[in-house]
Amino acid sequence: MKKHPSSKNSSFAPFLKWIGGKSNLMGRIEPLLREFGPRTRLVEPFVGGGSVFLRAVFNEYLLVDANPHLVELYQAIQTDAAAFIRKAKPLFAASANCEEIYYAIRSAFNKESDALTRAAYFLYMNKFGYRGIARYSGKGHFNTPFGHNKLPGFPEQEILAFADRSVSATFRHTDFTEAFRDLRPGDIVYCDPPYLDTERKPSFRDYVPGGFSIEQQRQLADLARAAAQQGIPIIVSNHLTPESRALYHGAVVHEVPVERNLNPKAGLRRTTEGLFVFEPRGNKEA
Repeated sequence: MKKHPSSKNSSFAPFLKWIGGKSNLMGRIEPLLREFGPRTRLVEPFVGGGSVFLRAVFNEYLLVDANPHLVELYQAIQTDAAAFIRKAKPLFAASANCEEIYYAIRSAFNKESDALTRAAYFLYMNKFGYRGIARYSGKGHFNTPFGHNKLPGFPEQEILAFADRSVSATFRHTDFTEAFRDLRPGDIVYCDPPYLDTERKPSFRDYVPGGFSIEQQRQLADLARAAAQQGIPIIVSNHLTPESRALYHGAVVHEVPVERNLNPKAGLRRTTEGLFVFEPRGNKEA
């Protein structure tokens, strides 16, 4: 790992736009992470945009995601943030904020073999694409459309802050089940899987080709209960619905009212999310 320039940013704000990011819930998540006494390692089987990782202070982090391009981006920054910035920053020119350039870069991304270049393209598409969505076709091709956004600023300080924090992190592209297999005493786990549907609207699940099935939701719930029985606290975020209450039975449920801007034309929508806490060795029924 190369030494990177130190960041002047102490807030550790995420540098990516990410559907379902947890920045607005950290006031509720952080106290739960501290509730079970000193824990040395935070494990996130669905790291996503990294909001929890960037705000929660631990000695070590195991950060997993099924999206290979997201993990590749994080590893590129961790390895050599200065080299990544040199590669990505020129893509944020005003002339690049147009459909022609965007679709040319998207096409190049889907064919690119160089990991650093691909990581730079991924950041560009996150900022210039539609609402920061990472969407893929059935063949695994990135297919998020152009976003028609105002010219995004290049998040250099946020990238450097991320690099600072990543010194104590391990990033891994794998399935969430692998993260549970690697758990050890002293860990605490925060899971932010693709959400269950609500009565009003289906949830976005195409972060990776194939999405995230109800069977995988059940598997996650079973793994959470099993890990708690082994003495490891597990916190899971999801919509608060009768289905999620049934799925995560055995967890203590914390109700969290939130506002989500799911559609720019519809404005903010109020909903209730749940933080399902599987307490180690002895759980309360939801």
